[in-house]
Parts: sequence; C-alpha cells; structure tokens
Amino acid sequence: MTATKILGLSGSVAIAAMMLGGGEAQALNLLKGREMLPAEYVKRIKAGQEGLIKLDGSDEAKGFYSTLVVWPPSYAKLRVCFLGGSDATNAAVAKAASSWNKEANLSLKLDFGKMEKPRRCEGQKRESQIRVSYDKPGYWSQLGQNSVIYTAQEEASLNLEAMDQVDPSKLLEGEYAGVIRHEFGHALGMLHEHQSPAATCANEFNWDFIVKYLSGPPNNWDMDTIKFNLAPYAGDDLMMTDFDPQSIMLYSFPAEYYTQGDKSSCFIGGSNTAISNADKATVEYMYAADMASRTKTYEESKSKMQALLTKAEGTEASKSISMDYLDAYFNPKGVAADEED
Repeated sequence: MTATKILGLSGSVAIAAMMLGGGEAQALNLLKGREMLPAEYVKRIKAGQEGLIKLDGSDEAKGFYSTLVVWPPSYAKLRVCFLGGSDATNAAVAKAASSWNKEANLSLKLDFGKMEKPRRCEGQKRESQIRVSYDKPGYWSQLGQNSVIYTAQEEASLNLEAMDQVDPSKLLEGEYAGVIRHEFGHALGMLHEHQSPAATCANEFNWDFIVKYLSGPPNNWDMDTIKFNLAPYAGDDLMMTDFDPQSIMLYSFPAEYYTQGDKSSCFIGGSNTAISNADKATVEYMYAADMASRTKTYEESKSKMQALLTKAEGTEASKSISMDYLDAYFNPKGVAADEED
C-alpha cells in the first residue's frame, strides 16, 4: 500500500478522511457530509508545504518531502489522549486501534496509558502526539508528526465524529472498528490505497459522475479537492507495494464511481475492517523493529534536509520562509519506551 505522501496533485494539501458505502456503512457515510481537516489546519499545512516548494520544487525534492511525516526514532511510542468520551468509549477505541501494536512488529507503539481507562488530554503536562476528539465533523487525522508540528496540544489531531454516542461494544467490530484503524493508520503516516501509483483506480473511475456528484451539495468540492481525494499521488514513493485490495487504507466507493461498476478491479463491496499483510509490511518498513535500520533512514533524511537548506541559504526563497524545517521535523522531543506519565 502507499504511505506518507503529503504532496498531492495541484498543490493540494494531504488530508486524511474515511469514505464508506453500503449497508450499515450508510450511517457513517461521509460522502453525505464534510470529511476534511478543519480549515485552520489546512491553512497551516499548506503554508508549510509551500515553503518547502520554494526551497526546492523539483520532483526529487518532492519525493523526499513525502517522507517527512514519518515519526523519528526518538519516538519509541506515541502518547494518545482523549478530548472527551466516556472511559468505556475511549477504551473501545484504544482496543480497536491497538491492532497496529499487536499485528505489526514495530519499534513504535501506540500508548493509551491504562487500556481500561485511557489517558485524557485535560491536565496533561507532557506532549501527547495523538489527541482524539468526537465533536468535529467527519473522520480524519493529521498525518504522522504533522499532529505535533501543525496542531497545538489543546487541539484535536484525530476525530471520530459522534462515536462517543455509539454503544462502545459496537466500536470493536465491523465498520466502526475499520474507521478507527484507518484513522490511526493515518496518524502513523499512511495514506489511501486507491491513490497508489501502483493502482489502476484512476483509469477505472467514472470521472464525469464523480465530478458532478462531489462538486454538488453537500460536499461542494472544487477540482483540486476532488483530485486530492481520488487521483494518484505524484512523485516517487519508497514505501509502495503492489495495489492491495485488502488494505485498511482502501476506500469502499459505490459501484457508480467506476466505469465498469462492481466489475472494476478497485471495487470492494464493503469497507475493509482489518489490517492487511501489505499494511503490516508497509508500517514495518516505516518503523523497523531493528532500531539501527530505522535510525539510518532517519539520519539520511536529516542529511538531505540539511543539504537542501544549505543549498538555498541566502536566496530570496530562504529569506521568505519563517519555519525552521530542520528543527520541526528532525529535533522532536520524542518519547522513550520506558517513559511514564
């Protein structure tokens, strides 16, 4: 599957969301409502991306930028906290999301505090990397470490609209559990399978129908937004496997979205709810259990960023940029494996 692509088409901002379709999923179907990150988040991320493009807008550089959302090796775990929800609801979300811990062999773990009574954000004196809310529109998540770079500690970085109003037991199965795993996949830095360059989905989409449908109410999307959510990612992706129809990161679209309907190779009758083998392979590449391997990749990326900044030093582009990219992406606080609240 495809991971960590933050530079979409036409300068679009990478925004994570979940679309569902069919049966029980109708209650969760975000095609009938907003599913984008809050506008203020989009503005911040877009400004950051535009700054990187000013430094170097080459395809090679864009391919490098796509890896920046991966959490550095100073994070042995990601502290998750909740902005609302009952203990029972939060425990159910934590249990569903913990599939990433149990099914993949990683040097990075999701840390919820006490699983039966997960950590709450209120009163926290230490940085929480993932902050879950239920009161915003849609299901979405910041990508990887964007959640601490572009989002303040008092702000949500992952939203599960109205799941605090659902019987907690229902969050552990079916579509609900799939949505939770999908969004936490984004929080780890993963993006949508149907947009993988290895997929043929874009060639199979019924674009006339899609554009007409999504440009109208209630979505009212412009072409950049439609392309971002559906068109293939541009640039090289070093964490790409063959197209995976079983990926938790694959949308389930209605048959009308495809020229061949339900005969399309990208069509799946219902949303995937489990983490696939290819998903595991991808995230294990991103956060190799062998810390030496993970650290080597990180140091190589840091050197590339330093070289890019050195090359641009003194130029008008460099002077116009206020963000310290090297510090933001490569000098994080981190969380040690044995670090406690």
